[in-house]
Parts: sequence; structure tokens; C-alpha cells
Amino acid sequence: MSYNAKQHSYEEIREAIVDIVVRPNDPPRQWASLISELADEFARREGGAPAGARVSHGANSLHPFDTELARDAFWDLFRQGMITLGLNDYNPAWPWFRVSHLGRQELAAQSPLRFYDSGTFIALVKKQVPDISDEALIYLREAAGAFYASLLLSACVMVGVAAEAEFTRLVEVAATHPDHGSRFNSAQKAEFIGSKVEKFRRAIDTIKSDLPKSVVENLEVVWTIQTVIRTARNDAGHPVATTVTRQQVYVYLQLFVDMARQMMLLRQELTSLAPST
Repeated sequence: MSYNAKQHSYEEIREAIVDIVVRPNDPPRQWASLISELADEFARREGGAPAGARVSHGANSLHPFDTELARDAFWDLFRQGMITLGLNDYNPAWPWFRVSHLGRQELAAQSPLRFYDSGTFIALVKKQVPDISDEALIYLREAAGAFYASLLLSACVMVGVAAEAEFTRLVEVAATHPDHGSRFNSAQKAEFIGSKVEKFRRAIDTIKSDLPKSVVENLEVVWTIQTVIRTARNDAGHPVATTVTRQQVYVYLQLFVDMARQMMLLRQELTSLAPST
């Protein structure tokens, strides 16, 4: 039985193409084969077949709009130097292609924070941040659902609330530390999230020497992403002429995962810091 094709976003299609062309065993070498395998990949993901299961090659087809988006994504990868036209001296031109040496390094090393629907996004969050709070998950489900419904402003607001929930949790853990807790009192009492972040940042700077280098080096990532997501939330939540693209919101969702993981690592370190005797 063939897959009932539905329309996908550019991000979904590009990520699926990347997954297909960088696989180690027998990747497609021609455009027509790539399109056929892209349809098969979506059939696996959405048709109930288990991961890695074989599907009837050629029995599935893409939505017509998806075929054109796939063409866009392919040529974007070519312009970025990730794909080279031609396979070898015997097949030197289009429609043959291969992943370039640069592409093999860059695409394989890309962030693993890829997802293609609400379910895979939440699974990704739970994998990267095993102790994610229930409160944050509530808002993240709303954010992912809004993203795939093209309610982009709503998605910005929800991912911003989830980020605030996780950061507030980090502050509360820090404030309970038997030695350093008092340093975080002002951050805990701050009314607005921007002030809370800044006060926490100043407090954490005073105990950097007690933290592992790997955690300290990544603190700037947390503050930067917090600012980006908070700004996106504020812009989306006010009655002004705010425009946001799908690509931007997709990145915000990915950034949240990275930020939440870094906050989890910091939270674990604050919990494990031994009190002085």
C-alpha cells in the first residue's frame, strides 16, 4: 500500500534530505533516486513503519509542492558547498551527485537537534534534558503544536514561557545551596525575568572557580539564548507589527533544547557542590 502524501515544510524536507545523503550505506546518487527515497523516508516516519524498516521502493510519492521544496533544498545545499554535481569521472554531471568532502564533515557534525513534528520535538527535549520540568513540557507541546499549525507568534510566546520556567527552576535550586544560596536571593526575588537573569548571572560569576571549566565555558551560551528567546517572546506578545519566519521559530525551538541542557548541567553542579565544613 502506498503512502498517502501530505505537504511538509522546507525544514522537514531539508533535514530528511540530509539524513538520507549522509547515511553510510548506499546513499542515493541521482536526483530521481533521492526524490524516491525522500518519499520512502516520509512513509517510514508517518506511515507507521518502524525505524529502519524497508518500504516498497518506488511505491510512494511526494506531495507535488514537496517536490519543488526538495529541489530548493537540494540546490541550497549545492550552493553551500555541501553537495557536488557529478559522481566520478565516468558519471561527471547532473543528475549524478555526491556529498562533498566539506559536506561530509559539516553535515555529519551538525547539531543533532533535529525534529520533524511535535512528537519528535518533545522526544528530543526529553532525550537531551531528561529532568525537564512538567511545567516546561506543557508549554513546549503548545509551542511545537503552534509551529506546525503555522501559528508562529504563538509558538514564540510558548517557547519563551518554557524558557522562563526552566530558568526560574535553576534559580530556585541555586538559592537552596547551603553555602552559596544567599548569593542568589536577589535573583530569586526579582520580579521581571530580565532582572532575574542579570542578577543570577552576577551571582554565578562569584562562584565560577567552584564550577567545572566545561560548565563555566558554556554559561555565555545560556545567557545569549535566554536573551534571544526572551526578546522573541516579548516581540511576539505585544500588539506591534511583528513578523517572524518559520525558519526563525525552528531555530528558537532548537536553541531552547541547547539552553535547557546547559541549565540542567549547571543545576546538577550546583546540587553537587559540597558545602564547606
